[in-house]
Order: sequence, then C-alpha cells, then structure tokens
Amino acid sequence: MPLAFPKQSHVFIDECKDKGYYLAAAVIASGSLARTRTTLRKARHKGSTVVHFVKEKSEVKEQFLEAMGSCGIQAVIYESTASKPAAARKACLDSLVEDIAQQHVRNLILESDESINQADRQIIARRLREVDYDDLEYRHLQKHEEPLLWASDAVAWCYNRGGEWRKKISPFLLEVRTC
Repeated sequence: MPLAFPKQSHVFIDECKDKGYYLAAAVIASGSLARTRTTLRKARHKGSTVVHFVKEKSEVKEQFLEAMGSCGIQAVIYESTASKPAAARKACLDSLVEDIAQQHVRNLILESDESINQADRQIIARRLREVDYDDLEYRHLQKHEEPLLWASDAVAWCYNRGGEWRKKISPFLLEVRTC
C-alpha cells in the first residue's frame, strides 16, 4: 500500500543496527525545511553541534521529540529481517526508493558513512532505473551539516529502544515496513 507523504517532500535517513536493522526516514514538506531546521537547532543541548540520541540526556530527547512533533515531521521505519547488515541496508534502500518514486520525492539525504556511501549510490541508482524514476537528487551529508538527520536518528533510536520511547514517536510514525 503506498504511503502518503506531503507534497514536494524531502526525505532524510539514518540507520540503527542494534537489535536488528532499521532504516528510519524522516519526511518533511519542502516548504517547511527552513523553519524545521531552525526549530531543531534550537532543541539541541547548548554547546552541542548535533543531536545524537544515544548520547543525549532524557530531557534533551524529550525536548527534541516535542520540537519534531511541532514541525510536522513524519517518519517511516524500514525494518529488515536479513542477517547481514549490507543485505539489510540494500533491502531497506530498495523499498525506500520505490516509495520515493511513488510519492515523487525530489530530495533524499543519507547520513554519510564513507564505508558504505559508494554501495548506497550504486543501490539507489540501480533501483531508480528499475522503477523508472529520474527526478531524485540524493547525497550523503554528515550529521552536523543537516539537522533533519538528527530527526531520523531520533526515530531510529526510539523505535529500537521500544517501550515508552517507541510510543513517543507514534504520533508522527506513518508506518513500519518490513523489507
């Protein structure tokens, strides 16, 4: 079943490899990008250049999730059952790119990891050809370069953590997709 992203969405992804493999996609309409980036920067811990949920105190996490909710960020989790991380990431990226093509997303930002960036580009390019979609611009950026990567990190961490943290992202979690 196709997802319903806001028109002219941008997608930002991060992964979690603890207790399985999850690719978290934070989705925001292009018209909200500047305001959302400002809001997320204000929600980080003073003196910090990024928000990385595994390292943040609970109060910062709570404040950041509130900021995300106020911005209209939506999220999708792509969960793989593959046992090897490379195969899991490929399966999740394949599913993500199909959703992106169906929703006519124009911009995808992935958190940069030099050890997998080239493989990502190959997977995405191949999948874009398969689904016959050529309107997507995609690139890898570092966390400090893009505050919306913090949002996908938050979603991945909360989902992986489970319990109350998973409940806190449920208002903006559109779907969990198994890849």
